[in-house]
Amino acid sequence: MDLKETEISSQQIFQGRILDLAVRTIKLPNGETATGEVIKHKPASAVIAINDEQKMLLVKQWREPIKQITLEIPAGLVDSTDASPLDAMKRELNEEGGYRADYWEKVSEFYSSPGFCDEKMYLFYCDTLTKLTDKRALDADEFLTSSWYSLDELKTLLAEGKIVDAKTIYAITVWENMMLRNAQTDNKD
Repeated sequence: MDLKETEISSQQIFQGRILDLAVRTIKLPNGETATGEVIKHKPASAVIAINDEQKMLLVKQWREPIKQITLEIPAGLVDSTDASPLDAMKRELNEEGGYRADYWEKVSEFYSSPGFCDEKMYLFYCDTLTKLTDKRALDADEFLTSSWYSLDELKTLLAEGKIVDAKTIYAITVWENMMLRNAQTDNKD
């Protein structure tokens, strides 16, 4: 069966600073039509930042859409001042954590919720961190604190339901898998 859906029409409902909302009518694979809301979202970058003590940087901040404080990896939109998603991540690590990194590696690109939104997230890993004395200011509407967590602490927070952000859950899993691969490689030598 061909699973492709075909857009018949699209009506823009809202155009915002971060996202646009449209109502689209599509032709389904079975020939029927359906209507759905689609959000076009600016791309974003996020980082698995690991310090010399093998701890991951998380930020704590209020998230109004879910009306709670969350623990998340540093992340932010790729904006017009950024030459690339990596540049956006370097800016965000500076703003949200006050660090720069000497080593960067792109880990993944993924869509945060492709059932209704096209937000593409670029996930990076970094280490060899240096604390900055000239940290960039947070955005005017941004209020957060940052802390470091070991993998065991992160797994406990996950088990307790205290980390609910999907990109952060994914990042913890990626980091744990990186550590396991490194341990296997070290054992082979």
